[in-house]
Amino acid sequence: MSKKLCNSCQVNNKTQEAISWCTICEEAFFEKCDECHKSFKFSAKHKLVSIKEIQSGNSDFKISGVLSCEEHPEKIVEVYCMDHSKPCCTLCATLSHRKCENVTSIENVATGIKESKHTTNLGKTLDVRNKEIDEILENRKDCLSKIETTSENIIQEMSTLKREIIGHLDKLENKIKVELNSSKKRVVMQLTDEDNTFSGYKSTLRNWQLVLTGSVEHGSDQHCFIEVNKIGPKMAILEKEIKEDMKKMKNLTIKVIPSEVIENFKTGVESFGCVNITCIIEDEFPCTLSVGSLIQRVNFHSGGIKILYTIKAAEKGETSAIFIADYLVITSYVKSSVAKYNLDGKLVESLGVENYPRDIAQVAQTKAVISIYGKNKFVFVDITGMTLLRTLDLPGITVSGICCFEGNTFIVTCGSPLTWGNSSGEIVKQKTTGGDSYYVSTSDMKDCIYGDGDNSVSRVIGDTTKFTYTNEQLSSPRGIGIGFEGNIYVAGYRSKNIHQITNDGKLIRIIPVEPLGIKRPWVIRFALNNNMFVVACYDSETVVLCEID
Repeated sequence: MSKKLCNSCQVNNKTQEAISWCTICEEAFFEKCDECHKSFKFSAKHKLVSIKEIQSGNSDFKISGVLSCEEHPEKIVEVYCMDHSKPCCTLCATLSHRKCENVTSIENVATGIKESKHTTNLGKTLDVRNKEIDEILENRKDCLSKIETTSENIIQEMSTLKREIIGHLDKLENKIKVELNSSKKRVVMQLTDEDNTFSGYKSTLRNWQLVLTGSVEHGSDQHCFIEVNKIGPKMAILEKEIKEDMKKMKNLTIKVIPSEVIENFKTGVESFGCVNITCIIEDEFPCTLSVGSLIQRVNFHSGGIKILYTIKAAEKGETSAIFIADYLVITSYVKSSVAKYNLDGKLVESLGVENYPRDIAQVAQTKAVISIYGKNKFVFVDITGMTLLRTLDLPGITVSGICCFEGNTFIVTCGSPLTWGNSSGEIVKQKTTGGDSYYVSTSDMKDCIYGDGDNSVSRVIGDTTKFTYTNEQLSSPRGIGIGFEGNIYVAGYRSKNIHQITNDGKLIRIIPVEPLGIKRPWVIRFALNNNMFVVACYDSETVVLCEID
């Protein structure tokens, strides 16, 4: 079993084996850091448990520690605010959530969490990630072994050449050995860093898995519910970090290229050769992170578009769609409804909402927010039970497209400008655009991508425009989707196509929508960590579920 390192020491670039785990801070500490943590006033009452007890399964932290309120550690979690998707104690509910409309007991909302599909899927995802990390670590070990073997072979080859030209090459042999060792150190250092990085991921996943397994097998429903809600969002962030690190990985080897003069046995040689670190293309580590065996090696740049299902949401008018909790959720502008479908295209349940729903975004694992066009308001819906949760008025803000990040921050647009708002309906900031900003998307919670004129799309990070993509074959940009590899897909409403561009604004390809049965594309959204996406038609309320193969 891998050792758990002290998180505090790692911040200071030190390595110490941890002995305890704080259930409130969710960090590990070695002896001295453990003592400091207990001595600070703000953390003195935090529950610390032994790492060895956790790993052996004998720890009792599952009963008390993890049920403590994050804001008030001396109190236990008793209620759950559905408006903010946050568990809290009764003091939190009184101070911070007294105006919230949907506050219920933790027992009520946690009922059935152990047997839920979400908990089961999270457990499966943890298993898959652990296996993938094992494969990565094994790959790094093999590469290190090959580097050692290759280095020894090179030394032998140099010795053979040395014997043939011994009189002239004594000092050059030492020179090439130094260069070789230097290159070897760089390669070993890189591979060792990658090994340490993925060992860290492995340790984190293992800890999460132990906590989740302990919660399911020994904890209460409330405890399990809280842990699922803690681990789930962190899992998505960790997966993204793993994918980014995998993209950077290369299998390296070392090769000596003898100089032409050496091979011709000339006495005026000044070099034994040069040492190159090369990438073995045929063994290149795959940069695509497989998810539930759905993605193997999909060519996202040139792969064909396969139609899975076509859904007729209504006879006319626009729709919006999004993937939430293993469902495809579709809003109908004409029907004034939201409906959820299985991913095989079958209707599960629908719910009437106010006139007229324009767009939908995910705000929590099973909750969505719907923009009501013409009424300056949002409607919040629980997708699992298909129930209305609350409404939020946005005075003075015309709403159309909407995206949500960090659970309580929204970006709203309807032509121009973009408006950032919080869960209370207050405007945080605004940004004027070149127009046609009817839908907006974000890829990493720091940027936003939006239509910026009749044939342009811009990506902005903070106050800096990273790129503006302009193309005469793009007319009236509407929906914007972010694919598995970070590529951006823009629905051209009047140009009747989809522009696929890189995350730095370079055109990859233009996809016509007529073969998909779409007249004028309106919204495009991708499933998380998947090659599956949905395209909605403005004219006919036709929604097409597709995948890139």
